Amino acid sequence: MKKLYVVGLGPGDEQNMTGRARAALEESEVIVGYTAYVDLIRARYPEKAFLATAMRGEVERCRMALEAACGGRTVAVVSSGDAGVYGMAGLVYELAQGYDPIDIEVVPGVTAACSGAALLGAPLIHDFAVISLSDLLTPWELIERRLDAAGRADFCICLYNPASRRRAGYL
Repeated sequence: MKKLYVVGLGPGDEQNMTGRARAALEESEVIVGYTAYVDLIRARYPEKAFLATAMRGEVERCRMALEAACGGRTVAVVSSGDAGVYGMAGLVYELAQGYDPIDIEVVPGVTAACSGAALLGAPLIHDFAVISLSDLLTPWELIERRLDAAGRADFCICLYNPASRRRAGYL
């Protein structure tokens, strides 16, 4: 069976990866990801083939990975943090419907929320919400409603993607 890993690299550099993430990358022949994330791990895996795209190339990256896996290669798609939290796992599963069956394994990583909480002490000890301020896939009006609802509910709120060149004033 063809194998495709969707790997969460953890926050920052490759020192923060889980053991399972390292093992999946070791097993993979091809590593696919956003250019900045691939650059974080390229030196550790010089014998691997790397495929990368710029920001907003998520669909293309997933298709490259699925095609490589369908070609019989073991592939890892890398995301920062956790691949299932604002990562590539959902998109891989969605796009995989258009390909021959592939064994997909999501390898969790450490989210920025959990990593940051560990550095701060224990601010997420009770209920909390994680909200992205990126309006690339979600309309800003919906993001505002989510922020308002989480604030009214007295959640500790972890904000992802607080700003970009285009969204400098949202925060």
